[in-house]
Amino acid sequence: MHDEADAGRRIGERRRALGLTQSQLAARAQVSRALVGALERGRHMPAADAAVRLARALDASVERLFAPDEPVPGVRAVAVLGPGLPDGVLVRAARVGGVQVARVVDPLSSLSAAADGVVVDGRVRLFAGAAPRGAVVAGCDPVLGVAERLLEAAGPARIVGVPASTAQAVKALEAGRCHAALVHGPRARLKPGPGLQRWHFARWRSGVASHPRLAHPSLEALLGGDVELVQRDRGAACQQAVDRAARRLGMPRPVAHRTAPGHLDAARTALEHGVAAVAIEPVAVAMGLDFTALEVHDVQLWVPEDWTHLPGLRALLDLLGSARFRDRAGALAAYDFEDTGAVR
Repeated sequence: MHDEADAGRRIGERRRALGLTQSQLAARAQVSRALVGALERGRHMPAADAAVRLARALDASVERLFAPDEPVPGVRAVAVLGPGLPDGVLVRAARVGGVQVARVVDPLSSLSAAADGVVVDGRVRLFAGAAPRGAVVAGCDPVLGVAERLLEAAGPARIVGVPASTAQAVKALEAGRCHAALVHGPRARLKPGPGLQRWHFARWRSGVASHPRLAHPSLEALLGGDVELVQRDRGAACQQAVDRAARRLGMPRPVAHRTAPGHLDAARTALEHGVAAVAIEPVAVAMGLDFTALEVHDVQLWVPEDWTHLPGLRALLDLLGSARFRDRAGALAAYDFEDTGAVR
């Protein structure tokens, strides 16, 4: 009965991760719904032909569903943001439609959630007991990692957070490599494409963080090259705010001598090297940096209508209004929770 219960649990978890009802799985596998129910309750083991059809319907191997203690072979996966996954890196994985995707986990970062596996010979070798599941959310909100950790034990309702600029997140969403994009910018500029639903996530100010020893340099000094400015990629919403500020002052786009992949990286570089960086106010304050505000940005969660039913996304939306999320995320100064979770 132990093997049957384990198999039933895995079948149920895999079905829910794919967003299927028991009836839909039964139809795909050409078995009865009663059989699916009995399997998930751990009261039955299917015949060999039914097991093959169930595995095919769940896009899994028979061995993985019904013999979990066997070594798990590596699976091909694509990086959520591209271009590839280097051998030896730890990853967190999930499926987006029929695509296995993964993002690299920093084993030394306290902000990283647990890894699901390691890349070996270009394939993801899953750790024992790990399952690539959950909703993949790409974006640059600093508390996305908080939400990811709070939902870590939620099984199919967990999320896989992928640090990304707004442009990178939207590109991954359009390419079918994530289930949702967490984007930010001035509210009037946030215009999702057709077929996307959106929810308000947060609000903050975007601008330039500077080392205290610079003694609040002027905006002209920050944008004109008198102070080294660590910048972001041109698709980052914060970088676009800086470029718009330069245009308003009649100045050329700032020259990027050094770039950083995210808000935290940019602020850390400014702190370590005594310079300035394109960043958001919550991160600047947390790092003890001075801040020059340029724009107020809304943060929104964009989800294609086909994915709004996913357990991970529903769990994330429920989490936004909870005390356990707000207590933790609210510890970050200058982070505005007004209207969090509201439909836009």
